[in-house]
Amino acid sequence: MINLPLINKNMKQELIEFIAKRTHLQANEINSELRLAKDIGFYGLDSLQFFDDFFKEFHIQNREDFDIHLYIDGGQDFEPQPLNFIRNLFSKRYNHPDVTLGHLEKVIEKGKWINEE
Repeated sequence: MINLPLINKNMKQELIEFIAKRTHLQANEINSELRLAKDIGFYGLDSLQFFDDFFKEFHIQNREDFDIHLYIDGGQDFEPQPLNFIRNLFSKRYNHPDVTLGHLEKVIEKGKWINEE
């Protein structure tokens, strides 16, 4: 079971179900260190859809503070940044901050998007 000390058990279960429904993972495989891009494989349009659903599902108020250019690597879905795509192909390092479920837990707790430092 995922360890989410900051949010209540109902919200914890909702986040687990939300992630499990959109991924190949079972609920018992979901933990706070799970990374959306590297571990789950959310890039480009998949990421955009995920975050859109996340903001709606958990009633996150300040969607405009979420910087898609910072958190979403376009990969093959976005043409304007071919150099980033090529760099990502040949690098094991992800070029954008990779959002963890722990970060999403904090966002849910606050009810608004926060940037991790």
